Amino acid sequence: MSNLTQRILTALIGAPLLAGGAYLGGWYFGAIVVLIALAAQHEFYAMLQKGGSPAWNVAGFLLGGLLILSPLWKAAIPLGVLLVVGMVVWTVFASGANPAHYLAGTLVGAVYPAGLLGYMLALRVAQGPRVGNMEAFYLLLTLFLLIWATDIMAYFVGRGLGRHPLAPTISPKKTWEGAIGGALGAMGVAVVLKITLLPFLGWPHLVVLALICGVISQLGDLAESRIKRAVSVKDSGTLLPGHGGVLDRFDAMILAAPVMYLYLKYIAQLYV
Repeated sequence: MSNLTQRILTALIGAPLLAGGAYLGGWYFGAIVVLIALAAQHEFYAMLQKGGSPAWNVAGFLLGGLLILSPLWKAAIPLGVLLVVGMVVWTVFASGANPAHYLAGTLVGAVYPAGLLGYMLALRVAQGPRVGNMEAFYLLLTLFLLIWATDIMAYFVGRGLGRHPLAPTISPKKTWEGAIGGALGAMGVAVVLKITLLPFLGWPHLVVLALICGVISQLGDLAESRIKRAVSVKDSGTLLPGHGGVLDRFDAMILAAPVMYLYLKYIAQLYV
């Protein structure tokens, strides 16, 4: 089976499951985001270990889970603070290898990718005068569709028209033509979404969301590629056939989700 066929089959199974969980929202979607984010965090910790920066995995997973669930559970942030305090105190008593390496790796992995992926949940539960339950679902679905459109268009335009390398030392197969094609793909899908699902959102905001998902998401992909190259691994994992690991599949979402949430909250002022 070709890599492209594997990618398509995995997407046909995974995309409806993710969208279905997003539709249900609440703790149902929270559980899905936790599973995705902690799987990505596990892969990230494995890469850190390979690069010589180990982490306290269990503490990191607990902190990552608390960051993710903070939009649903008010106690998550104070518990997370106490956990960080506990880790810092533990450096006083930890023996063996330099505990600063463990502390740094643990905290980084809890934020990237886990905490940042948690903004998918934040988008789903956010409310405002013009954003109820269904509008929140539509905005989260917009994130998914724009990133998927960017990924698909970048892949096919890059293969068909790509001539100029985008970042040859990081990801030799990516081209400027593919990157521009991906951004234009996101813009085209944004127009359709404005007409169908997002009449409550102005055109300027839709253009910005398309740029966030069409440009920043590709930077997220390149950032993860740079990390993988630094530790000499091809894929972050093997869980998703044709895609590699969970981190490989959601690397674009890691940066796009929080930036989209912050834009909608503080610039578009959709949320209370």
